[in-house]
Formats: sequence, structure tokens, C-alpha cells
Amino acid sequence: MENVAWLVVPSGKTLTTVTSPISALIENPTFLKKRPIWIHLRRIDEQAEELLSKEFKVNELSIEDCKTEERSKIENFDSYIFFLLVYYDGGISRQKKLCIFWGKDFIVTIGSRRLFEEAKKELSLEDEPFKEGTEKVLWIISSIITEKFKQVTDILEEQADDIEAKVFKEQNPELLEDISDLSYEILTLRRALKQIRDSFKLGMSYCGKFSSPENVHYFRDLLDEISILYDRAETLHEFIQNVLNVFSSLVSFKLNEIMKTLTIFVAVLEPLMFISSFYGMNVENLPLAQKSYGIAVISLFMFLISVSLIYYFKRKRWI
Repeated sequence: MENVAWLVVPSGKTLTTVTSPISALIENPTFLKKRPIWIHLRRIDEQAEELLSKEFKVNELSIEDCKTEERSKIENFDSYIFFLLVYYDGGISRQKKLCIFWGKDFIVTIGSRRLFEEAKKELSLEDEPFKEGTEKVLWIISSIITEKFKQVTDILEEQADDIEAKVFKEQNPELLEDISDLSYEILTLRRALKQIRDSFKLGMSYCGKFSSPENVHYFRDLLDEISILYDRAETLHEFIQNVLNVFSSLVSFKLNEIMKTLTIFVAVLEPLMFISSFYGMNVENLPLAQKSYGIAVISLFMFLISVSLIYYFKRKRWI
């Protein structure tokens, strides 16, 4: 299937979107000369590499990172700033990656078309979408990714609350597995948020290169939101560790209760077993062995021992 590009350019106060095969853009790059321009590619292939290197002077190392790197990062080059943003779309299991090449009058994005459509829809609501160049596109994309991180964080917090409620009602292997899975997802989220937070911090020092000084505070607000989400992930990690500790304590308490019951049971039976074994010996002249009332006396004695031990355990509040 041939790779295609979506090109978004201003048309007065509206947007014009053109879909074109990348091969056609390479052969006839006339449309690419329109500036400012936003180009979205679904994936990186040989044609996309040629387009990026030929028309936008993208470094081959950036292209290689876009194909292989799986962690968020940002790098500054002479004619563009390279963003690689790893995010989650609806859950930790749905990891996505977006590559952004941001220049003075162009922005190239490579990744999910769904994210592209969401960002384009928001951009179209602006009075003059490209009035301040392509920085508005970058800010909208970053805002959407931040919102997706917020959604995942909310989902994990709800799951943590549900597990906390279950811990005091049941302690079984399935619940322990749920706690373990959730702990892994929280760690994954925290790692991704740390990477993107560090990338945004570094990006703040580069934003002035292609962004108006009065608009830098928009990116600073995004950094604050990411930092808050990271703090929430940290708190969530501590919370789930506490839940795991409570789970372990409850399991240990239940096991101790079982062991205590068995110990008391053995403690009550042990004297009775001793008496039974004593009178079970094949020797003569055992006390009361020759008496007709011997069995009644011995049975009463064994009963009194049992009652005394149970009474003693109750006094000690062991049962």
C-alpha cells in the first residue's frame, strides 16, 4: 500500500487539506512550497525518508530515531526541532508514538491519523489557524497528548480504588494478580510521564527558536500539567504499594488465625491423647484399671482437662 501524505495549509481564515501520494510530492514539490504548511505522514518508509531529507533537510539520525526509538525525547537542529512523543491512547496496552519535525514555517508529523484528525479539528476552530505560524499546531498536538495521559491516569486511579475496596473483602490469587498488573501499568505510566516531562522541560529552552515570546507561556502551562500528572502517578504508585502491603498483612493475619485454631485444637487434644496412650499400655495395676467405675472417672477427668484448657484460652483471649 502506497504511503500518502496529508497537507494542511491556510486558505484565508479556514484550512485546506490535500491528500497526495508521497511519490507525487517528490516528483512535483510545488505544493510543498506553500508556507506555513502542516504535513502528516502515517509511517516512515523510503519515500518518506526521501521527502524529509530532500525538502526539509531532516537529519538521518532523526529519521532513524523515528523508526526505532521507543522513548520520548527532543533534539535541536539548525533548521528544525525534533520531537518524539510516546503516549497511550485509552490504556497502557495501546502505546502510540508521534514524531514531529517543527521548523520556522512548517511542521511534519508522523504517526496516528486519529490524532492528526483530532488536532486538525481543533485547529479549524481557530479564527486564523496559522496566524502565528505552526506553533499553534504543535501546542494543540501537545495538549491532546497531555489529555490522553490524563485519561489513562484517571482510569488507573479508578482501578486502584476498586482494588482497594476488594482487598478487605477477599484475598485470593486473582486479586493479587490484579494488583501486580496494575502496579506494572502505573510504573509504565510513570516512566512515560517522566520522559515526556523531561522532554518538555528541555523543549522550553528551544521553543523561542520558532515561537513568539508571548506564546511561550502556553507551553509552560502544558509542562505544568504534565508535572501534575507525574506527581499523581507517583502518588498512585505509593498507593498501590500500600494496598499490596495491606493485602499481604491480611493474608498473613488469616494464616495466623488458622494456625492459632489448629494449635489450640492440638493443645486440647494432646493431654487426652496422653491419657489414652497411658491406659493403652499392656501392663497391670494401672490406676483405676480394675475398678468398675474407672472408665467413668477417667472420662470425667479427661472432660475436665478439656474444659479447663478451653476456659484458660478464653481467659487469655486466644479464642
